[in-house]
Amino acid sequence: MLFSRHPHGRYLLLRAAGLIRFGIVGIVLALAACATAPRDHSADAYAGKSVEDQVKDRATKRWEALIRGDLEGAYAFFSRATRDTYPIELYKVKMRPGSWREAKVESVKCADSVCEVIVRVNFDHNRLKGIIAPVTERWIIQDGLAWYVYNG
Repeated sequence: MLFSRHPHGRYLLLRAAGLIRFGIVGIVLALAACATAPRDHSADAYAGKSVEDQVKDRATKRWEALIRGDLEGAYAFFSRATRDTYPIELYKVKMRPGSWREAKVESVKCADSVCEVIVRVNFDHNRLKGIIAPVTERWIIQDGLAWYVYNG
């Protein structure tokens, strides 16, 4: 063997094996990231509903996921462009689930394929409990379905 005759052969062989393992882990992580893309989000589920009703329903479901602490579920509502530029790993690091108690969509206003959603959120912050504040969100309609545009 070529490596065994080299004075540092064992080191080079271990280094090569480590690089191969690193590559395999990278491929697995990339495939896992693809798996987080929404699969069960279908425009057919909203057939016959107005755009505003669809956005209200999807915004409510996203907030329900956040309240449950299901960051992957909430991330699944992100628009394709948001997912392309904002990886789920960074989203998980930035978000701190557990502070939200409840959320209610107050209003949805759509113009063309962009919607502004006002959500009344009840949350806890440090020593203050039960704070109620409005949160403004932007949703877009893409391929017949509403998607959240995260501006974190």
